[in-house]
Amino acid sequence: MAGLPVRHGWPMVLLRRVLVGLAVLALGVVPSIAPAAAGVDSVQWQACAGRPDADCATVSIPVDWNRPGGASTGMAIARHKASKPLQRKGVLFVNPGGPSGSGVDYALSISANPRYQALIDDFDIVGFDPRGTNRSSDIACDQSILDEPVEWVPATRTQYRDLLAHNDRVADNCKALNGKLFDHVDTVSVVRDMDLLRRDLGESKVNYFGVSYGTQIGQQYLELFGDRLRAIAIDSNMDHSIGATRYEATAALAFENSFKDFAAWCARTASCSLHGQDVLALWDSLYAKASAGTLVDSTGKAVSADELRDLAFEAMYHPARAWFGLADSLKKLGTPAFAPVTTEDNSYQAIWCSDWTWPTVNSYHALADLRSVSEAAAPHTHFSDFFSDVTSCLGWTGPLNNPQHALRIRNAPPVLMTNGIHDIATPYEWATNVAKQIPTATLLTYDGTGHGDYSNSLCARDAIDAYLVDLKLPARGTHCPAEWPTAPTAGSVAPSAVPELRH
Repeated sequence: MAGLPVRHGWPMVLLRRVLVGLAVLALGVVPSIAPAAAGVDSVQWQACAGRPDADCATVSIPVDWNRPGGASTGMAIARHKASKPLQRKGVLFVNPGGPSGSGVDYALSISANPRYQALIDDFDIVGFDPRGTNRSSDIACDQSILDEPVEWVPATRTQYRDLLAHNDRVADNCKALNGKLFDHVDTVSVVRDMDLLRRDLGESKVNYFGVSYGTQIGQQYLELFGDRLRAIAIDSNMDHSIGATRYEATAALAFENSFKDFAAWCARTASCSLHGQDVLALWDSLYAKASAGTLVDSTGKAVSADELRDLAFEAMYHPARAWFGLADSLKKLGTPAFAPVTTEDNSYQAIWCSDWTWPTVNSYHALADLRSVSEAAAPHTHFSDFFSDVTSCLGWTGPLNNPQHALRIRNAPPVLMTNGIHDIATPYEWATNVAKQIPTATLLTYDGTGHGDYSNSLCARDAIDAYLVDLKLPARGTHCPAEWPTAPTAGSVAPSAVPELRH
């Protein structure tokens, strides 16, 4: 199995350098960093290509925040000004997740989407590509090394040793090709970049909306610069305080419960192509065939257990877009309705393993125990795709700059958190644990399946808008009702329905 499976903000993809829109600036060729005077926007904006209503730019950030006067690199940014300037509430930083999701693309996308009209009217929506991603000096590594066959859920000691050796080769290659920046793509560095951008924009306080991994950026900004926020809403929350066993057990259970929701939905929805069938029994049969190597698609190609599991896992992100297609695929005995995961860049692994460490998984025996924990939590789906969040860092020799810890937050405004009960990518237990670490948090619960409450729940969207715009929080303990797919549409079964991010 080559390349990492799907990931968070939604699902993961791995390498082939992709440069979109703006040119990526090489390390050290951007001007030296000089903070803007208070209240003065020092950014050299120009119209974005293809979007004359939006502004784009590249700003200087230090490669190493411990040496802010040393080497610098460029960070790509985009802005859409408030459409109703007389009621402008300031700057709203946005991040879609990932790690490695493009904030530039996200800002340009939501500023053209009527779903976000309340935010478009009142905020300058600003997105940035975090260091080491996309237009901000994308971390790119040797395709042939990334494509080496490796098992991300090793079942033998040999597979375990091969995985460690592979991760070591990837880290060494990425370091050799990307230089000093490779050592400084952790989330704390991203948070400091965001605060520098706040100063460059001449803002004393900003607002923030982050989804999935974007919530970790928000949480750590609260730790370091909470007094510089007017309002913050974090949707589908990472928990950067837990170890491997809790991480995998909760992730596996989230997949299991999400798939059971899918099965129950098919049972009560006549337009589901599996209506009237025992979906869990069908799945177990398909999984057994895939594990034995006897499941094939319509072209005669074998479908592995990993591929079958990936197909279902990705469909859990946005039920309205993907569940009809998933049902059709399973009915056809594994013919994928979605395009296979492709390889692009390796910024995810570099960022992830700068932020997360799994010291208890220090042997094949410990990893086998973790497999058992996962399969016990998920007897039908067995593993979350996020098992590789642990295994991708085993044997990794890159720096660990931002290991897990309980949040230490003092000067923070009220914080609105939202999370789905059966969120495939950020389990509900993560959100409840994080809420305990943020004294000013209000957690709104979405009683449905899917990832990203702003896009999956009208009730959650209204609550986020009300807080960011008017600082009106929902009552503590508020729940939003589940929303389920009703009838298939062209958009609900198209390959484009699959999200491109992981967390």
